[in-house]
Amino acid sequence: MRSSNLFLSESALTEMTGYKSKAGQIRWLAKNAYRFDVRADGRPNVLIEQVMERQCRNAKTKAGPNLAYLKSVS
Repeated sequence: MRSSNLFLSESALTEMTGYKSKAGQIRWLAKNAYRFDVRADGRPNVLIEQVMERQCRNAKTKAGPNLAYLKSVS
């Protein structure tokens, strides 16, 4: 079966969620507020674009090092 470049592969989904089972993946996705559809075989379908968008957003909002603290210590 040829996978689409629009959706996470089964191995990428397993790596992202930490679960191999369909039910575990679906629980993790729902708990972490990912949008997904369930395919006819019961596996969740997650758009790669959604994952990339969320990762970029998370990277922008993470705080950097506290450089002021470093100056006060030295």
